[in-house]
Amino acid sequence: MLSNWFKWLIRRLLIKNTTQNEILEIEIREHQDSEKVSTMKEAYNYYRNRTDIRNKKVDVDWRTNSRIELGLFKKLVDQKVGYLFSKQPTISLEGEKSQDFLDSVFDEDLLSTIKSLGKEAVMKGIAYGLPYYDENGRLRLFKIPSEQIIPFWKDERHLELSAFVRVYKQAVYESGVKKTKTFVEYYDEKGITDYIWTGSHLELNPLSKETKGNFYYVNADGTRIPYTWEKVPLIPFRYNEYEDGLLVQTKSLIDNIQLQMSTNADMLADMPKLIYVLKNYQGADLGEFMNNLNKFRSIKVSSDGGVDTLQADNDTSGVEADIERSRKFLYEAARAIDTQDDNLGNASGQALKWRYTDLDLDCNELENEFQKGIKQFLWFVEQYAANKGVAFDSSKFTYVFNRDIISNESEAIQDCVNSIGILDDLSIREQHPWYQPEVEKRLKEQQEQGQDPYSQTNFKKVDEDYDDREQEKDR
Repeated sequence: MLSNWFKWLIRRLLIKNTTQNEILEIEIREHQDSEKVSTMKEAYNYYRNRTDIRNKKVDVDWRTNSRIELGLFKKLVDQKVGYLFSKQPTISLEGEKSQDFLDSVFDEDLLSTIKSLGKEAVMKGIAYGLPYYDENGRLRLFKIPSEQIIPFWKDERHLELSAFVRVYKQAVYESGVKKTKTFVEYYDEKGITDYIWTGSHLELNPLSKETKGNFYYVNADGTRIPYTWEKVPLIPFRYNEYEDGLLVQTKSLIDNIQLQMSTNADMLADMPKLIYVLKNYQGADLGEFMNNLNKFRSIKVSSDGGVDTLQADNDTSGVEADIERSRKFLYEAARAIDTQDDNLGNASGQALKWRYTDLDLDCNELENEFQKGIKQFLWFVEQYAANKGVAFDSSKFTYVFNRDIISNESEAIQDCVNSIGILDDLSIREQHPWYQPEVEKRLKEQQEQGQDPYSQTNFKKVDEDYDDREQEKDR
């Protein structure tokens, strides 16, 4: 049965005398050899600190060959992900029952998956989440490695999918032998078709010869009834509009820094502290000279001979200055914050905001793309809510990313005090550096118990009638 995606190709006269499976085979071969997949795998290796410096060679065997890996790419990725995803987001929906349902969906596990999708997107340019029901019937989100996905978009802006293919390898055991096979899953509006990739063509998986549903309902008698989503169940989460990962902007600078440091280490290791100048040395060779010098602390020379020494010049200030410049350029290109900046710790609140400008700009784009992804996920949440009989209006849903910015606490607290009477109390509390959502629950409990919030402190509550009484005395 032809999918809508394949029918669309036929209508547009984009294919001729070619079957759907042949199209899939062409796409799989092209995908596996593509620069995009190669870049994604390279980004993963750089994050795991497996970089190109490992390929560094020397021209002669006796030279030192240092290969210094600094983990710079991991630091840049983790900084952006930590800044946008580490703090608990503020997720709200009107209606107490609806909010409880929402909290059960966006639990710790799902928020952890969203953070993991953020890391994947920053590394590889795009991440993919697959909505599914777990064994307990709960809606979950599964992160698929980006290089495994071949998307078929409905439009050039990549806003909606017609279908997609997942290609992955998995170990199997056949006749007591462990083998690795390549499996292919084709998803469209009709469900899932499983294949095995032989390296040249597709074969239907013998364990699943017909199209499967996206999920199943199990009757009381154990009968499984397949169902499919009305949409293709894959949600893209992009790092930016062009789906370029962070390594595209930073690889050359990371490679240069590590090469400079490794070459500098080689020079220091191979350069002797002293150079010996021999005159009329009576030994057989230089090896004997060094042996006698180290063993006996003396050497033989003729009557007019001698030994002079020269101090080796091991000044590396030029190399270190170049490394420092490259490091500065790296943080500029990555739009990140250099935490080793000596001036960062003493910066005022306004100066800190200025230093976060580049990181904020980059994360603004990342947040916008993730808001689009979360909005798409809401469609699946609505279907889940309907199955549970819960009223869910996605138009009243808000998901706020709370950024983990370093701030000057004293200035932030004073700003909160200065905002009294200008903003409502909740807005002020949310800007306080010590604020957590649990504060609202504790404040409510205090109010219900009639407890004075100042009773457990050394502060005295302001007597609101004090000024009136003083005025009466003056009269």
